[in-house]
This record gives sequence, C-alpha cells and structure tokens, in this order.
Amino acid sequence: MGERPVSAGDSSEPTPKETHTLSTETTQIRETDMSRETREASETDQTPEAVTSQTEPEKTDSIVHDTKLAAPALLGPVTDGASSGNDASPVETDLMAAYSRFAPNQRIIIIAVASTIGMLSPLSSNLYTPAIPAVARDLDVSTDAINLTITSYLVLQGISPTLWSSIGDSTGRRLLYLIALTIYLASCIGLALSYNYPAVVALRAIQAMGSASTTAIGASLIGDLIHVSRRGKYMGNYSALGGASTAFGSVIGGLFAQYTGWRGMFIFMSALAAFLLLFTALFLPETKRGIVDDGSVHAPRYLRAPLKWLDAPKKSPTDPDAVARPAAAKFRIDIGAPVRLLVEPECLCIVLFTGVCYTVWQVTMVATATLYAERYGLNELSIGLTYISNGVGSVCGSVLTGKLLDREYKHQLKREQQAAAARPAEADDGSPPANEVQHIELARIKPVIIPTIGYLISVVALGWIIQSNVHIAASITMAFFVGGLNTIILAVFSTLIVDLFRSQSFSATASMNLSRCLLSAGGTAAIGPLIRAVGVGWAFTLCAIIALFSCSFVVLELWRGRHWRAKRTAAAAQREKEFQ
Repeated sequence: MGERPVSAGDSSEPTPKETHTLSTETTQIRETDMSRETREASETDQTPEAVTSQTEPEKTDSIVHDTKLAAPALLGPVTDGASSGNDASPVETDLMAAYSRFAPNQRIIIIAVASTIGMLSPLSSNLYTPAIPAVARDLDVSTDAINLTITSYLVLQGISPTLWSSIGDSTGRRLLYLIALTIYLASCIGLALSYNYPAVVALRAIQAMGSASTTAIGASLIGDLIHVSRRGKYMGNYSALGGASTAFGSVIGGLFAQYTGWRGMFIFMSALAAFLLLFTALFLPETKRGIVDDGSVHAPRYLRAPLKWLDAPKKSPTDPDAVARPAAAKFRIDIGAPVRLLVEPECLCIVLFTGVCYTVWQVTMVATATLYAERYGLNELSIGLTYISNGVGSVCGSVLTGKLLDREYKHQLKREQQAAAARPAEADDGSPPANEVQHIELARIKPVIIPTIGYLISVVALGWIIQSNVHIAASITMAFFVGGLNTIILAVFSTLIVDLFRSQSFSATASMNLSRCLLSAGGTAAIGPLIRAVGVGWAFTLCAIIALFSCSFVVLELWRGRHWRAKRTAAAAQREKEFQ
C-alpha cells in the first residue's frame, strides 16, 4: 500500500471509539483492556483473536500517520481536578506516559528550547519598536518610512510560514528549525552592517522569513509531546516566554538604541541565534509523530541529532509492539496547505478573529512609541521602559491561560461524563465513558469570553487616556491590561487550533500566523494617518469596534464548530476508505 495522504480531517485527539495501540509503558492498562475485549468477544460469540484483529490499527509501509498514533486506554472517569494544584493526577500521568515515550525532564528541556527559539519572532519586533525614532534619524527618513520596515517584516512574517509549513508537515520539526535559524542568523548579521534604507527594508523582510516559522513549529512540537488534557498549561507557558520577550525586548531595544546605536541590537540577536542554532544542531531530536510516532521510532538519519541526550528510548526490533521504522520523509512542498485549511469554516473563524485582535494590539504598540515621544517627550530608553507593563501583562496572561484551559477542560470532561452516566439505558450505545472532551470548542472558548470583553474596553481606554494627555502612568497601567488580555485570547485560540487540526498543526498555526501578520501589516501602515485624521481616542475606539464585530466568528465557532468538525472527520474517513 502506498503512503496515505495526511488529511485535514483528523480530529483533535483520538476518541474512545477510535482504535489505537498502547505503548509498552501501559502494559497493565493494555491487559485490562484485553480482558474487557475478551468479555465483549464472548458476549458476541467472537474469539479474543478476532477482536484483536479488528482493533489492530493498520500499518502502512512508508510512514507512521497522525490518525494512527498511540493513545492511552480508557482509564475510567476523571474527577474534577481544579483544586489539585499544578500536579498531574495519576490518570493524567498515565495519559502522558502513554502519549509520549520522552521522559518528563526531556519534554521540559525540549519545550524550553523551542520556547526560547519561539521568542525570536516577537523579540525581533519589540527590540526594534522603541528604536524607530533613532533609525529614522540615522537613515534620514521619516517615521512613516520606518513604519514600512515594520510592514515589510509583518508581511513576510505572515506569508513565509505558508512555505515553511508545506515543508514542515512532511519533514518534521528539526530540519525546519535548522533552516529557519540559519536564515535568521544571516539576516541579523546583514542588518548589523546596513547603512541605507532599502537594505534595512529588504533584510527585515528576510529576518521575518527566518523567525516567522519558529512560533508555529513550537506550537506543533508541544502537540507532539503533550496530551490534550495537559496541553493548556504548556501552551500557556510557551506563550509566557513570548510575553517575556515583549516585556523586556522593548527595554533591551531602548538600551541598545540609547547607548550602542540601533545596530547593536542586531549584533545581540546574531549571537543569540548562533547559540540556538548550535544547540539545535547538536541536541534537539525530531518529535513529529508522523515520523517518530511517540518517540519510540527511529527518525531517518538526516533528521537525527548527533548527540542523543534528549532522545526518547527506542523500541527494540524484537518488541512485539514495535512499529516498523518509516521510510525517509519525502521532501514535499505544498504551498497551498495553509490556504486550503482556510476553506474549513472552523479554521477560518479562528484565524479571522485572532488576526483582528492581534492587529489591534500591534497598532497600539506601534502608535504609542511615536505618541510617547511626541506628547510626553520620552527618549528611546524611556519608551522602551514603558513597554515593560505591556510585556509583564503578557507574561501574566500566558500563565493564567494555562491554568484556565486545564481547569475548564477538567470541568467540561466531568460534565460530559455525568451527562453520559445520566443517559437512560436504552440511549446508551454500549461504549465506555470518554476520557477526552468531545465538545473541545466549548472547553477552550468559554474561558476567553470575559478576557475578550476586558480587552476591548482596555483598548478604548488607552486611546482616550493618551488623547486627554492624562499622566503617563495611566496609559502604562492600561497597557498592562491590553497586553495581558490580548495574550490570553491568542494563547487560547492557538491551543484550540492545534487541538482541531492535530495532524496538520503546523499548517493550521501557519494559517493563523498568515492572517494576523497580513492584517497587522495593513493596520501598522494605516494607524499613523488614521490618528492624524481623527485623533488617538477615536482611532483606538474604531479598532475596538472592528474587534467587537469579529467576535461574531467566535460565536459561530462555538455554535457550529462541533458539527463542522464531525462533518470534516467523516469526509476524511471516507477519503481514506476510498484510498484504501
């Protein structure tokens, strides 16, 4: 049989009705399941061997596919863990062990490295923002012209993941990290040596090409390693480092612009990128589940790290549960993958809403850099210091997001299990209780309703505070809420889109990145003229109104998302059946 194409129809996680193979760490759980299957077989006049043959997942001869991944057995109802603190329950520990063979410490280190690499994209943007007046003076151009360098950065940051995702979904995470970091390092060196405006515009675009994919790769990597029941916490922490780069990136950028010149920041970024490139080349293993399964399958040689410190234990060829090593991943370029995902209504709703919210945040960041200089007479360093509140808010929002998502997931799972237990006997289809949330859209979107309302109010308040020349402490305080609440929104929907499109998480995240970067590029170019035309207060109010209208996409996703997902999954199953 030839290679089965990966479909956008893969559901967020294997459901209890789907068939899966357990990893060797869950032998006891496997034996319990086999006992249950034996009893079921006797009730239906089937032998245990017949049941096993029906439940054994089909192996292809070329690659391990995401829809056939190892999944934990049903472990019984999960109690509400909201009050259990940060420690995982025994059930969640079993789920994590069955989902990935990487040791807990290995998972933490790999995700920490991915999070640090993911900082490059927001750090590159925030380092540059407080230096806008200094760059304009040095290159003898207007601040509007320098804003175009931000626009070029955002445009390429949105478009380039379309190419990277087409490569990453076929060749994995490690190779794409190496390519992206190499491009990023070269562009930073070039920017440090640039002395004319056209070169800065071009190199900023190339820098965006290198950094843009890192955020999507990191989100996909977390999906490779972390079970959905604990994914919210890790996605929150992942976003927190991005918030930290927002908090301190502007300060570092202001320091460089004030004391070393704006080129010094790119020397700093070159050194950081060189270190991350070296660490990735030597240590970081491949994690894509379509290539290494749960970590127990050897990757092709060109995807292996020279040093095995972070490698998961591999299954012995004599192990009866061993999965045949897939053939080398084919180098495919499918540029249209992220664009085609936009045809899926649930993906379209998510990327449009998050794109608008991100654009509103981006234009407030860009506008305040100039407004603080003009209205409050701040220098580059002082402008950078004002961004600390925005960044600290982002960090707090990211940490809070993880707790909210995991808590609501447990609550939703408990509600669904109670509803299933309360069904009358004649309505029971005989399937065991689910250990994964079926209505994932509700579990993810419900915690973000109040933060979205607060975000819109904060944006309007920030605009009118600056318009009224209130003391700068008021605008700095309001920026804390703008940054924190925006981060909660983005982190929640980044988690949801990975849940919905697990096998194509890279392309799905790239679609999200494409939308928000293209929209924010237009917003960045338009915010200056808009403020001059109607004033800061009305400009920010208009941005909030647009974001309010975009909330209709969230309502639509909450209302119809489950039905769209079921239809997509059924269509994917039909295509797979026809392919076979």
